[in-house]
Amino acid sequence: MFAEPGVEQLAFMPSIAGARRFSRAMWSHAGLGEFVVADDDGEVVGFAWWSENGISLRDGVRAAVAGWGPPGPIRLAVKGWPRQLVEIPMPAGPKLFELQVHPLRRGNGVGTTLLRHVINMVGRGPLSLTTRTDNPARRLYEGHGFSVTAEKLHRAYERRTGSRGRIVMIRPAPETTGSSP
Repeated sequence: MFAEPGVEQLAFMPSIAGARRFSRAMWSHAGLGEFVVADDDGEVVGFAWWSENGISLRDGVRAAVAGWGPPGPIRLAVKGWPRQLVEIPMPAGPKLFELQVHPLRRGNGVGTTLLRHVINMVGRGPLSLTTRTDNPARRLYEGHGFSVTAEKLHRAYERRTGSRGRIVMIRPAPETTGSSP
């Protein structure tokens, strides 16, 4: 996840080392739900994290303390306030929180394999995610049946990240066809 820090991590986190600690604490406090790692002969090349549960404010505060010490929540709020301007609530049901592929392994099917695994694990229900409007992985998600259902833009977020805003994408539950009598 931090082989090549993302736009938001660089823009909003007080430090990359702290962002690593923050993420580990977030996964621990929020509960992983489901987590899968893609490896190539023991080398991690990607991972996905999804869950039925959302991440609470309390989980975020605890993770910020773990990442940057007692002043962590204040430091994160001061640096990360533009992120809140484009926050979009996620719908009920399974949520894909992270899908990351090592930068040197992108374009080789790792993301597709991870996403298919998550879709299979979720089963016949819908699956949602939120991401930046300009995320290159958007094509991957659209190719697997996700579509944009909400978008929130803000100039302060764009000035900080270069991205216009964030979107929610949902892959609806597959339609079932029944036989007629």
